Amino acid sequence: MKNERLEKYLSLFIHELANINQNIFSSGEYSDFLSLCNNDISIISSINENPKETAKQISVRMNMPKTTVVTAVSRLVKRGYIRRIQNVNDAREQLLLLTDLGEKANHEHKQYEKCFLNELMNLFQEEDFDLLEDILKRSKITKW
Repeated sequence: MKNERLEKYLSLFIHELANINQNIFSSGEYSDFLSLCNNDISIISSINENPKETAKQISVRMNMPKTTVVTAVSRLVKRGYIRRIQNVNDAREQLLLLTDLGEKANHEHKQYEKCFLNELMNLFQEEDFDLLEDILKRSKITKW
């Protein structure tokens, strides 16, 4: 019985998250960000936080297979989101930087996240934030 109630509440929560997401996306403000998959956004965000890093460094930090990162980087270079430059200290390495389009997509992603999190936080009472934080810290979805 207890699991059935929890499943019902979690189902309602998932549907509410989907509604928030749909409302934000329907605004039309995130055209560059929306054309990217999760891995692409993660890589763009990583390069934004650590300019001139290599695909190997991204792979290690994000715990993703290097081939996945290299494939995504090649796709993002072709689409104009990132560019490669030669490492002057090691000619075998290519360092990654965001282009203007990549910076725009990263900005849209951050704006989307801010909007989404604001709407998500509005689903809860402020006095429940500490409890919610504790639950999330103990869950398998966080890496804290």
